[in-house]
Amino acid sequence: MPQKKIYSYHQFMFPFRFDKKDKEFTNKHEFYRAKSFDDRVKIDEVFKTSLEKDGWEYQKFEVKNHLDYNELVYFHDFVKDALFNTAEFKEGASSYFFEKKIEDDAKFELKVKDLDVYSLDLTGITLQLFDTGIGILSFEIENRQYSNVNDVLKINEYGRRVYPQFLSDGFSVKDTKGAFLAEYVKVNGIEERFCDEYKEIKLAKYIQEILGESFSTDKSKTNTHYLQPIIDDRMFVLCWYGDDAFTTCTQQDINNEDWYKYVFVDGKDLTVQDDEMHQELIKKATYKRWNKYGTFYGITRYSFVCLSKNDYFTKNVLPLPHMKSIYFQMITLLLVQRASLLRFSDEITAISDVIEDNTPSTEKIASLFKNYLRFVNKLYFKEVTAQEQGIELYDKAIDILNIKRDIEDLRQEIGTLNNYAFLEQETKEKKEVKKLTELATYFLPATLIAGIFGMNTFPDKSINTPIWLVISLILVFISIFFFQRYSTVFSTIIDKYNIFKLRIKPRVYGNQDKKQGKKGE
Repeated sequence: MPQKKIYSYHQFMFPFRFDKKDKEFTNKHEFYRAKSFDDRVKIDEVFKTSLEKDGWEYQKFEVKNHLDYNELVYFHDFVKDALFNTAEFKEGASSYFFEKKIEDDAKFELKVKDLDVYSLDLTGITLQLFDTGIGILSFEIENRQYSNVNDVLKINEYGRRVYPQFLSDGFSVKDTKGAFLAEYVKVNGIEERFCDEYKEIKLAKYIQEILGESFSTDKSKTNTHYLQPIIDDRMFVLCWYGDDAFTTCTQQDINNEDWYKYVFVDGKDLTVQDDEMHQELIKKATYKRWNKYGTFYGITRYSFVCLSKNDYFTKNVLPLPHMKSIYFQMITLLLVQRASLLRFSDEITAISDVIEDNTPSTEKIASLFKNYLRFVNKLYFKEVTAQEQGIELYDKAIDILNIKRDIEDLRQEIGTLNNYAFLEQETKEKKEVKKLTELATYFLPATLIAGIFGMNTFPDKSINTPIWLVISLILVFISIFFFQRYSTVFSTIIDKYNIFKLRIKPRVYGNQDKKQGKKGE
């Protein structure tokens, strides 16, 4: 049977950090300092085997269709090395791509308060791991039932939540579900109703169960990878929506409420209630190169959306195919950059705690600096493609996500730490050299005697050197040694003696003042 018309396409992307954990802990920073950065983020055959047990399959990038070809030729070569694992699995790569098999009729179901269940086609679940200890779990969804803009807005708003944004009195989620949180979300048969007693962050069940036993949020669980959401309670939203009427309205005025809600993922009311601010925010977030064709892009810190007409060209040529492939890869790279920056900042904080405890670790600082340099050279790029639109969209996203600013701030922080490590190492080396110098000074007289008389034993008559010369030289070197060793003590004694003389010296100037006073009288 022919497929139904597609109205919207959604990718919910969950960025997280992972750390290899072989024993339980209570304090995260103590855990970070106990094992080196390299040990905690290592992606090896053992990790791969664990993922395979959880149903993940490593996928080597191959050109199997036109979308794969488009991805490959779009990016610069140095960007391809970061995004596409074109070889068999091996340690030391920048990224690794895994896919989970799902049934053809798999669903992403969403129940919003006072509304019917949204039933969407779940077409893919993927996992990409990066050598900075960052992972991105993605859910690919197609909407073939709900054409209304309000339905698309609600799918984006409620489908992206992974834990309650806030709680009301008594740890209740009742008010949260009335505002931002779904009644339940069911992904590939795994349901989360957000009914637990939340006293700490608990990720949605479908996130934890789909990732599998290789990851855990439990600090007491060993031989797994400790999982932490690195942004907030929301997944990043990548979305295409085709609607002719909405497109025409946005062509006439980008300040219309629905375009703002779509870009900033507002499922109900506008989250800005000032006209001037509204206009500033939407102008900054909107990319309208193809305004006359009816295609618009919107970028925020938590969304990348596209609006176009719903015709054959937009669904089969562009922009929908580009949203599924090229722009998904671009957003993946941007999310990894942002998440890695946040992770490095946390690592710096942990090391700074060590410094405050007067137990600095120059080795851990050096390891972190090495990985930071690797990140800057392998995953952070000022340009990713030669295509004009790609350059403009990437620059706009870099600016909105504040990546360039955060890169500079992190460079200064980690540079300061690295200088500290260098100074600490230099101080240690100087102390070792001082100890060796002092040790050599102790053996100087013996060395001198050995140099004069030799190491062998001779008859007394064979020694032609006068004994007084030998004794004089020994006394000279002993005097030099003791002067060097105790010069500070001698200086202190002399200074104290001078101070003592000043204290008992007659007050000459006081007597002169008295004589001058008598003459004046």
